[in-house]
Amino acid sequence: MKKIILSILALIVVGGALFGGFTYITNNRSAEENVKAARQAVDQGDWLMAKKYYQKVQNKKPSVESRTALQQLNLLVAGDKAVQDKDYETAVNQYNAALKVDGGLARINKKIKEMLPDLEAKKSDQKADAKSAKSAANGEVSGSSSVTSASASKSSSSAVWGDASSSSSAIANGDLASAYDFSTADVAAARAELKSKFSNVDQYDDNNIKKVMAMSLLNKTSLEEAYTSGGWGK
Repeated sequence: MKKIILSILALIVVGGALFGGFTYITNNRSAEENVKAARQAVDQGDWLMAKKYYQKVQNKKPSVESRTALQQLNLLVAGDKAVQDKDYETAVNQYNAALKVDGGLARINKKIKEMLPDLEAKKSDQKADAKSAKSAANGEVSGSSSVTSASASKSSSSAVWGDASSSSSAIANGDLASAYDFSTADVAAARAELKSKFSNVDQYDDNNIKKVMAMSLLNKTSLEEAYTSGGWGK
């Protein structure tokens, strides 16, 4: 009986060792495959996919590479979200923050430096468009000395986007973001005007700014009044 028990214990020990070895080899192979896939995604500038693969590595076999990569990729994914919202200033800030992560991966840093100039150019163009539109709006206001301050505010808005074509069907359906055919420069000008009066404008995307502009035109009020009455100024 004693020999049988010892034999069973030996089998359990050997089986455990074999299972542990198999698990280690499987996890090791899986980690290597995920790291390879993550690196390929980085080379393609696909931050979201790279983050997905590095997260798998970190969950199964944590490493300095996966931990550092995830710190950088969280910032870069946020940067890409800002790009989708056409908030290029925030995107550039997020990319630069990723570059400053301690011990940042050379592969990621290299790709950031390849992509950053294009984002910086878009940021500069956006600022230039906003400045130009704001100057035009201010010129219209200063040229009319007989209006009150409230009327001047209204004129500065309509001078830039008041001629935008409207969509009666969108207006009828309450789709304010599509109510008028506002250009990128129109939206940038409106955002710049609102930022001079409110501190929370950057938390809203372009669709929200279009809604404020549409309310301003439909209700024949200033942009500031539309922003406040619509609840964005809170």
